[in-house]
Amino acid sequence: MPPVQKISPMNPQRRASERRRSSRRDVTLGGRLFFGLAGLSIDCIIRDISDHGARIAVPSAAWKAPKEIHLLSLREGRVYSGEVVWNRGRYLGLDFSQVQAAADIADPMLAPIKAAWKEQQAKG
Repeated sequence: MPPVQKISPMNPQRRASERRRSSRRDVTLGGRLFFGLAGLSIDCIIRDISDHGARIAVPSAAWKAPKEIHLLSLREGRVYSGEVVWNRGRYLGLDFSQVQAAADIADPMLAPIKAAWKEQQAKG
């Protein structure tokens, strides 16, 4: 896999029933959402995922999600960058713009994500 894979934006002409660009698979995976410039993060559970988006659960419905996020899949070691497109209680819908392996992160702004991945690997 190349270090960074760009994902093309969805065609806005599609009907609502055809919005997903790829089928999602049901999963229950540990994840961590990163946001802001200070490397802030919150644990989450990935409930379903595709190449272009995901539905995740966060600990509290009161948490206000920022627009731009980075989702680290703790099992796969992949970082999905994108935005929150909907928020329903504890569940968030994410649309991905790119994906990369956490171990391959070179951008210093994403260093906290790489550090979290290394810490996760050390725990085994």
